[in-house]
Amino acid sequence: MSKPTVAVFGLNGALGASTLAAFLSPIFSEKINLPVLAVTRDASKKESSKYVKYIKGDLENGKEELAQKLANVDVVISLVGASPAVFGNLEEILKQVKPKVYIPSQFGIDIPAAGKVLPGLLQIKETHLEKVRALGIKVVDIATSLFAGGPWLRKVIGQVGGNAQEKTVTYLGEPNTKFSYTTIDDIGKVVASVATKAVAGEFPNHINVQSGLITPEEIIKTYESENNTKLEVKAIVPKERALEQAKEVWAQGFDGTKFLYYLNVLISQGPGSGISFIENDDELVNPGESLWKWSKF
Repeated sequence: MSKPTVAVFGLNGALGASTLAAFLSPIFSEKINLPVLAVTRDASKKESSKYVKYIKGDLENGKEELAQKLANVDVVISLVGASPAVFGNLEEILKQVKPKVYIPSQFGIDIPAAGKVLPGLLQIKETHLEKVRALGIKVVDIATSLFAGGPWLRKVIGQVGGNAQEKTVTYLGEPNTKFSYTTIDDIGKVVASVATKAVAGEFPNHINVQSGLITPEEIIKTYESENNTKLEVKAIVPKERALEQAKEVWAQGFDGTKFLYYLNVLISQGPGSGISFIENDDELVNPGESLWKWSKF
């Protein structure tokens, strides 16, 4: 089989740099047909090379032209933010391009598992996958649980009950409850691995991956150490009570300002709730760590 051609939307986002670095690394560069096609609204400040070709494209007003530029692409990867308009535009482009594999901007929590705790959470993403699969395109959605690296799990601590402004922490569930995380660098490598493996043959429609496990207590201790501060523990709310309270909050409807709280609730409920994976597919994407060593928090 010939090497796949890869196109990526959203390289300017949080996962863009690590994903591009992974494709251009010795691990994966020989497994794809270079250059990687990088779709951007403004290509004037980008310099294409034999490794990366920047393609000017407007998801909203230039779908037809963009689809023509991506003709014969084997793998399309989306790293863009989730919105009905963006998903609708991507679906129209994918319908014309018909890649062999589509890797959506899923990542983060295992949405079906999280839906058992907070019904309908991020359903917009699941609906998008269903529409693309209905086009006859292979879709592989990747759940990575919480991101680690940069500000995630170091500066941003609301998802484990921390309040940096008030210098307090309210634990939902036990502070030593383990949950899954994946570093930004590892996510990029996972995306590259899936892109090369899924196009070559049978591959699951959904995978869970993780760099490792960590606890809310460890996150808070790291934050305290790195910021030379101390957070007062206001309360430790039993997981059962945390779930009761969450159901009352959730019944009022989704509130984007409470997203970190929703994550905190999912962490509190332990394995199988969308953030702590019961099983993972690390061996599928990186057997025996033969491709890379998983980085740790």
